[in-house]
Amino acid sequence: MESQIKRLYEGMFVLPQSFVREDQQAAFDMLQDLFKKFDVEVKHLNIWAERSLAYEINHVREATYILTYIECTPEKVAKVERAVHISDNILRCLIVKPEPRFNLEEYAESLIVVEEGIDEEPVAAAVPAVEVAATAAIPAVEVAAPALEKLDSEEVK
Repeated sequence: MESQIKRLYEGMFVLPQSFVREDQQAAFDMLQDLFKKFDVEVKHLNIWAERSLAYEINHVREATYILTYIECTPEKVAKVERAVHISDNILRCLIVKPEPRFNLEEYAESLIVVEEGIDEEPVAAAVPAVEVAATAAIPAVEVAAPALEKLDSEEVK
């Protein structure tokens, strides 16, 4: 039995850079069609980054990451993931629930602020879950840096 409760999900889709650069609108349309096929409502869809991959995936070394926010039932997320696995144009995808404190409206506003060139800090709650996961190791480095500086200064004395 399919759940009727729709939830917000954050999705990161990795596509070949050459495919997206060739026709960005076609890449967006492909994702929109995929979501429409499973009756998934798209709240946000935008290019997040272009990066070199750590290893080749299907003979591709350069990729474009597309960040999406979608609203659907958990069962439909599983259907979208299955469809992605058989797609030739999508290398990888990850769909997760954003953190409870995440606010899509604040995130969208922070994007507008950045695009307009207004020099403001984006709201902390507006950081996507994938960015939080990618920077999870930073606090350990920040904690270790002052300790290393202290050791260096003691050696000088």
